[in-house]
Amino acid sequence: MTTKSNGAAAPARRPHLGGIESLRAYAASAIVIFHVIHLTGAAVPHSLEFMKWFFAYGVPLFFVVSAFSLAYGYEGRLSSRGEIGQFYLRRVFRIAPLYYAILLFTIFTHGGFAWMGANLRVLALNLGFVFGLFPSTVDGVAPASWSIGVEMLFYAILPLVLMVVRGPFSAAVATVIASGVAVIYGLRLDAIAGMPGSFIQHGFLFNLPYFGFGLLAYFIHRRMPVTRAAAALIVGVIGMLAFYLIGQWPTPLMPGRAGNTVYQLLWGAPFALLCLGMAFAPPVLLSNPITQFLGKISFSLYLAHPHVIAWMAHFGGYRWIEALPGGSGVRFPAAVLLTFAITVPIAWGLYKLVEEPGMALGRALSPSKPALQQAPA
Repeated sequence: MTTKSNGAAAPARRPHLGGIESLRAYAASAIVIFHVIHLTGAAVPHSLEFMKWFFAYGVPLFFVVSAFSLAYGYEGRLSSRGEIGQFYLRRVFRIAPLYYAILLFTIFTHGGFAWMGANLRVLALNLGFVFGLFPSTVDGVAPASWSIGVEMLFYAILPLVLMVVRGPFSAAVATVIASGVAVIYGLRLDAIAGMPGSFIQHGFLFNLPYFGFGLLAYFIHRRMPVTRAAAALIVGVIGMLAFYLIGQWPTPLMPGRAGNTVYQLLWGAPFALLCLGMAFAPPVLLSNPITQFLGKISFSLYLAHPHVIAWMAHFGGYRWIEALPGGSGVRFPAAVLLTFAITVPIAWGLYKLVEEPGMALGRALSPSKPALQQAPA
């Protein structure tokens, strides 16, 4: 079969999309490398300096892929209170076990009970996944957890979103509206004296358009011929390269806060094209057992890596690498490889010991129709 019929009902069984899982691997790996650079002060070879800034877009890529995956798994399956309740329960047990484990680990390595006693409000906001709604707590207690706050808020509104967004046109309209709201949100907050910049960049409304791009990609995917997947992937890669080059121009193409916000949000477009290209039959070079394995453990990889980097810095791992001969062309890859060599086994252990049992408990507490059980985790 080479095409998907227009307006076709959601299939009873939805196969696992290895290419989409691989995109999670690329998103998580980009963030790990980005933090190796910025948390350790590692010197980067001139040819790889783009990683210093543009690998931060690994998180927006996560958001686009997340919206695509959730629509793929749940579109047409959230039509009753029972189904919506099961969705919320499964989402909580997908995220909360590992997030809480990392949160508590962070707390007990930075003050323990004394910290909790002095920060009960902060603790409550983090436990309730609403810390991103307040300027003083938007970044979360656990390192890099701000994106979890954004993700959980999107989960909260997804059933309502899928009632309204039912096709490419409505998804495009929703994305445009969300982008306009994000620009206004950024401008209004930027005008407030003393407003933390992170509350703008890490706020839910600022990042909402990325989820819109993911939904748009999903609804186009349902109607797009398989034969166009390769073209979508190529255009997506070219689009990322074009946005990177635009960002290097001496004079900004879109100056000011509004222009900068639009520029950032438009990265969702090539990311959406990547989803379209990788959802069908992605090249083995881009989606294979290694990338799919890293995609499977990407959540653990994402939450564990800041602690690994901190440990390596504390115990002199990066200082040892800096003493190696050969300059940044040797030292930077060595720092990245050593970080992954330590983080990946830890992430795999967290996936097996925390994530898998959490997902199993969520399924046990929310038994559902066989068709729903085929939805991707």
